[in-house]
Amino acid sequence: MTQPLRAYLIGMSAPAAAVALLLPIASAAPAADPSLALVLVVLAALATNYQVTVTPRYKADAAPAVHFAIVLLFSPAAAVALVGLAALAGESVLWRRRKRSPIDIVFNTSQLMMAAGGAAILYRGIRNLSSGDAASLAAAVAAACAMYVMSTALVGLAVALHSRRRPIDVWGDMASAELKQVTGLYVAGFLLAVMGARSPWLAIGMMAPIAGVQLYLKRSIELREQTVAAVESMANLVDRRDPYTFQHSQSVAAHAVRTAKRLNLPDREVELIGLAARVHDLGKIAVPDAVLHKQGRLTDEEFALMKKHPDDGAEILAKFPGYRRGRELVLAHHERMDGRGYPRGLSGAQIPLGARLIAVADAWDAMTSDRPYRMALSQDVALAELMRGRGTQWDAAVVEAFAAGLPGVEPVEVDRPEGLAAPLLRSLGAVAGILS
Repeated sequence: MTQPLRAYLIGMSAPAAAVALLLPIASAAPAADPSLALVLVVLAALATNYQVTVTPRYKADAAPAVHFAIVLLFSPAAAVALVGLAALAGESVLWRRRKRSPIDIVFNTSQLMMAAGGAAILYRGIRNLSSGDAASLAAAVAAACAMYVMSTALVGLAVALHSRRRPIDVWGDMASAELKQVTGLYVAGFLLAVMGARSPWLAIGMMAPIAGVQLYLKRSIELREQTVAAVESMANLVDRRDPYTFQHSQSVAAHAVRTAKRLNLPDREVELIGLAARVHDLGKIAVPDAVLHKQGRLTDEEFALMKKHPDDGAEILAKFPGYRRGRELVLAHHERMDGRGYPRGLSGAQIPLGARLIAVADAWDAMTSDRPYRMALSQDVALAELMRGRGTQWDAAVVEAFAAGLPGVEPVEVDRPEGLAAPLLRSLGAVAGILS
């Protein structure tokens, strides 16, 4: 843990100390129904312990719904105290199960308290300006937005300090991963507040639809994972059709993800590139074995069949919503920076960045593995081919980032003007781009 991150986490612990001071105020607040407060604290603590993994970096639970109900039902002081107690109780159970560090528990509790306090103050302020159902609804929407932005901003800053990324990029990753689910939880939290104002028992009953939101999230994530697994299994079958390309897609995905991270792309873009790279050759399932395994030069008709695989792959992926963006990368991974690629002849910035990354990784794996028409090139020679094709066949910045991640590999000069070796080596990059 870096010193700036440690200082930030410790500094955020100050609001936790305010719980003891706010408890007397909370208990004296007119709206602080002790039985309702107890029910909500227990419900929020329990919800914290039933998390769903949204992405490798982010987990979600139903606690925000209960926290939001607390904000709407109690005074700002009471809301801060009750959210803090619920978070501490929930985190304590998690700590016993997962051995979380005390500083993490204090930070998580503190940021929730600050978000709840800011949202409660805003909600009460708007309510005091106007009355009526419309004003109450507007105040609730404003409070929900404030609560989400404050909480994710504080967490995002901690993640940015840890990963040395821009906070806005981290926040964008978080929002894209969880915003829809959190929106549904805030709506459920509003209904929970409406029911809880009438009776604590109704509040308990409202946990059923909240649990339904959480179950829906879990099921949708499981369905997405099953879809990805099924599509990648088809891609593996394509690789296995040719012993020379076994595990080609896995290798291309690993190289593409490594390069994307080196370019400091947001997590959501890195994930997208990895998904697309794993299935970039899926369209070759429609290429006949006689063409796919041919050891000699392809005829014009055979080459035309081979060039259809990006279109065929994108057409297959169009049937899966989870690949809505990834299919564009698959379609464009054989485009060239100079516009001489296929299938659409895109050039330069017209080619999606993810497709440019996959193209470099694809060519590298093709050149450094044995193929029917040649033995594998050494890494130094393959890197020289990539360097030679910068700005014409491949994106220069992508090639440089790719090369920077290959420690100990130095490009060798292979551009020899005499004999047959020079034109053969100069053509290897183009061949790799066509047949990989």
